[in-house]
Amino acid sequence: MKRILVVDDNLSLLKQTEFQLLDSYEVMLAKSGAMALKIARCKRPDLFLLDVEMPGMDGFQLLGKIKEIPALTGIPVIFNTTLADTKTQLRAFQMGAKDYIVKPVPVDVLRYRIELHLRLAGYIRRMEDTVMSLSGIMTESFAELINFRYKMEGHSRRAPRFCAILGEEVLRRDLYADDINSLDLQHIVRASPLHDIGNITIPDRILLKPGPLSTEENEEMKQHTSRGAKILDQFSRRLPAQCFFHYAKLIALTHHEAWDGGGYPVGLSGDAIPLCSRIVAVADVYDDLTSERVYRSRMSHEEACRIILEEKGKRFDPHIVEIFETVAGTFKSLSGP
Repeated sequence: MKRILVVDDNLSLLKQTEFQLLDSYEVMLAKSGAMALKIARCKRPDLFLLDVEMPGMDGFQLLGKIKEIPALTGIPVIFNTTLADTKTQLRAFQMGAKDYIVKPVPVDVLRYRIELHLRLAGYIRRMEDTVMSLSGIMTESFAELINFRYKMEGHSRRAPRFCAILGEEVLRRDLYADDINSLDLQHIVRASPLHDIGNITIPDRILLKPGPLSTEENEEMKQHTSRGAKILDQFSRRLPAQCFFHYAKLIALTHHEAWDGGGYPVGLSGDAIPLCSRIVAVADVYDDLTSERVYRSRMSHEEACRIILEEKGKRFDPHIVEIFETVAGTFKSLSGP
């Protein structure tokens, strides 16, 4: 059954709309924009039905917030309001609303308009899933090609698996409920193979150097984060429906930031570091340590775990490291050359 999130500050109108739709849809009610966002993050709706005039956050402001949340991308928004002026209607469509219904509206018409947009959204979603499947294959292949060139075979296959394991445990514990849901995690896992895409801008003499990097070489190496983010920003702009590119850009830029503020390129600390990057950081370092590299031999699982635990609260989010401790055995079974 499709979910409709109805948002209106008038309780009687909320209940009336619920009664009109309840036999065909799962209806969720919110009396404010803030409440609507909280509900939508926990239980993703299939369609928003919004009033315009509401105290605090009006319908247009709420629509703006919805558009900022990648996990809510593609959900059709219909305004259902008493405002009938042309200026307000045009503003709604210009902001991305799919329809504008003026109250009072016959129940059959309301149902028809809702069903129409649900079907259109379903069609678009199926098309996007097909494109996403193809782009996912291309993304993995491209990442694997880069890793093969720089003697990091298998990294783009293993790291996403490690991210998925950590992320699933974050969800199970309800640890960062305001920052991640199951759809967010899907995007993070899909995006994770591209975290080092900026390496293609780093000279081979640095990436393939068998010994320690000089100060100048190390500074050049650090540029892979910001350069990778710039590359992925272009993908994100050209393919806005492919939400995982948004996460890929964030991860590429910030996966070397440190919980204590000692990372790069910006020097973010704590929760200011995107959660997606805090998850990828642990997964990436574990796979890096337990894999053969041109500048050092592969470490044992135990040695890699020791290093990660030592960096708890320093380089890594302490909560993510605590989760890593509980799933380290699974990591060991998936690690390899």
